[in-house]
Amino acid sequence: AAANDPDVAIRRTGLCRIADNEISAAGRIFHSGVGVLSMNAFQMAIVHNHIHDLFYTGVSCGWEWGYHQNVSRDNLIAWNHIHDIGQGLLSDMGGIYTLGVQPGTVLRGNLIHDVHSAHYGGWCIYPDEGSSHILIEHNVCYDADRNAFHQHYGRENVIRNNIFAFGGEAVCTYSRKEPHRGFTFMRNILVTSSLPLWNKAQSDDAGSLEPEKERILCDLNLIFDTDAAEPTIHSRDRTFSLAAWREAGLDLHSLVADPGFADLEKRDFSLAADSPVFTLGFEPIDLSQVGPR
Repeated sequence: AAANDPDVAIRRTGLCRIADNEISAAGRIFHSGVGVLSMNAFQMAIVHNHIHDLFYTGVSCGWEWGYHQNVSRDNLIAWNHIHDIGQGLLSDMGGIYTLGVQPGTVLRGNLIHDVHSAHYGGWCIYPDEGSSHILIEHNVCYDADRNAFHQHYGRENVIRNNIFAFGGEAVCTYSRKEPHRGFTFMRNILVTSSLPLWNKAQSDDAGSLEPEKERILCDLNLIFDTDAAEPTIHSRDRTFSLAAWREAGLDLHSLVADPGFADLEKRDFSLAADSPVFTLGFEPIDLSQVGPR
């Protein structure tokens, strides 16, 4: 892989800025064309872009599958508006997709929605193989046909202060069983309509979700089901209650409440000043700077 190439010149791509662009109608010849692709590069700033009408991923960052050395690090992917990707043609994609160990990489303030795959894998934010040491915060993600957030495998990522809403299978998922802490998931808002909060959760043969607390530190979130249904978690062929999730040490201090969005039907996620989520330390997400300036 390029990260291990003895030629140091291959490690010198970095300090580039891709900003304030309109990127659309891509993939008409090569359907898997990505809006912005940063493979082996460091200290990249991919910011304030409007990326839409693609058949594959919006922004892809990293090019090392797994936990090996990775040139990609200290990248900023922020304030992008990414929507209407996939469009039912291809599979296994994300509004933002990452690969490999990337200390210092930050995904912040992005608005991502309407991700639709052909057969599987339509996700808003998708840390794929080995994605590690990444900070994901202040993003608004909704209307993905699989999940608003999906981590395949990785370690020690921080997912905080995001709004994840309306995944077609569940709101969020972490799909590979691993023997270490995959991420910390705190002060997020999860919104669903009778579908699970999480799917592909880890459970044991005794019917407990205990294995999950080894993979995820999850607390101080706000959970809201628009149908007033009891929140659930799906694991293997079983559906678990929120109480069972909490018995495993997850979301012990989280709230089940209406966050008080301005107009959820129109996907206006502005919060009322008296929203209960602020008692958890949630910070308002300012989308006014999203997209080209």
